[in-house]
Amino acid sequence: MAVELPSELFFNRERELAQLQTAWEAEDGRPQLVTLWGRRRVGKSALLSHFSGDKATIYLYGTRVAERDILAGFAAHAADLLDDPYLRVAPFPDWPAALQYLERAAASGRRLLLMFDEFPYLCEVTPGLDTLVQAWWDRVHEQSGASFVLVLAGSAFSFMQGLTGATGPLHGRRTAQVEVRPFDYSDAASFFPHLQADDRIRAYACFGGIPAYLRHWESERHLDEMVQATFLSPGHFLFREAEELLRTEFHQEAMYASILRAVASGQERPSDIARALGRGGVNEILDHLRRLQELQFLRREVPVTEWERVRSQHVLYRLADPYLRFWFHYIAPNQSLIQLGRGTHVWERDVAPHLDEFVARTTWEEVCRQFLWRRLAGGDLPATFAQLGRWWDGKDEIDLVGLEHGRATLVGECKWSNAQVDERVFADLQHKARALSLAERPLWVLASRSGFDAVLRQRAQHGDLMLLTPDDLFA
Repeated sequence: MAVELPSELFFNRERELAQLQTAWEAEDGRPQLVTLWGRRRVGKSALLSHFSGDKATIYLYGTRVAERDILAGFAAHAADLLDDPYLRVAPFPDWPAALQYLERAAASGRRLLLMFDEFPYLCEVTPGLDTLVQAWWDRVHEQSGASFVLVLAGSAFSFMQGLTGATGPLHGRRTAQVEVRPFDYSDAASFFPHLQADDRIRAYACFGGIPAYLRHWESERHLDEMVQATFLSPGHFLFREAEELLRTEFHQEAMYASILRAVASGQERPSDIARALGRGGVNEILDHLRRLQELQFLRREVPVTEWERVRSQHVLYRLADPYLRFWFHYIAPNQSLIQLGRGTHVWERDVAPHLDEFVARTTWEEVCRQFLWRRLAGGDLPATFAQLGRWWDGKDEIDLVGLEHGRATLVGECKWSNAQVDERVFADLQHKARALSLAERPLWVLASRSGFDAVLRQRAQHGDLMLLTPDDLFA
């Protein structure tokens, strides 16, 4: 039966659905143990609801309520599925009894889908539940006739990672792992199709790709209206969401918040971050940086030509998520003003005059990379690459470098300004590219918010130069 979960716009999760379907269709109906992770509000519950379809499903959502209430809800779902009137009046007294009941149900002859959503919360309410589930899995999955898929889903990355890590109770037992990622720029734009292409890029730079953030976009509203109605309104959850994300993962979040705020303000080298925090050296924050990187709050960047090296002298850290970049850059420094109802003042003074500068520094290049990966996946790009990223050497920097077997097959520059890109930009790009090991005929890419002069448009007819504007990215 389909599980009734909170309604949410659902589309374009083909990859994740295919992974779950593969587990469901496992050979001989063998039991499968799937872990599913995605950050808060990314659409995990919507995905599970959609996947459950007409499958025989027992669903349990983890909340911070008493174990007795959790088990009562669990029993109600099981009773509805299995048409068990006794279970409706005599719910499970404890987790061993609940798991024993599932053990009998798994051998009933039909394949079951068992979903524990927000499993970390269940384990918080019932310490040791992960070990109970491990013992249950070890006993049941080898039984003849047992046929089920057990999905353990959660938002707490550290917990979900530890669950199947080297010392975790489910180490070596997982049969599949599904990561639910935020939407890219193109899918995010489906929430504001009425905007012009350049404003769609700006909106992505603010809201990012989390479906629960995007679905608050009101039809036909403009970017300035929506930022003021959400980020800059103290009663809206997007005003506090970044802090809630930190509390989900950290018991003492102040140090981590300070690091994220420093990076958002432009302190991207490890030594600069440490100095901004008043620390004596990088070693004092290395563990914090690694932790933020593991949890995908930060992205550690090195030149694309050094991705396979163990060490690099050119390490930078950037916020990995557009929403967090915007929040820590504009909202965190202005929380007091926003609380006083001065959100419009913050927009007019701090956000609107500098938003294009922010997009140029944080988002345009990233969006162009996403577009090129999409084109490559669709077989519609006159170049191939296995890696795509930035390159720099302390003197020069190139926004887009695609590598195939160590050779640069794609080289590009991204400009987000009011001026058209002209021939001089292309000449400068070619000059900087001499430091790379170039393929025989690389694809040159120029991306410009404001278009290109006639010389470049004529030059693009040769076939080895691709010119991109925001309109092209949504064509």
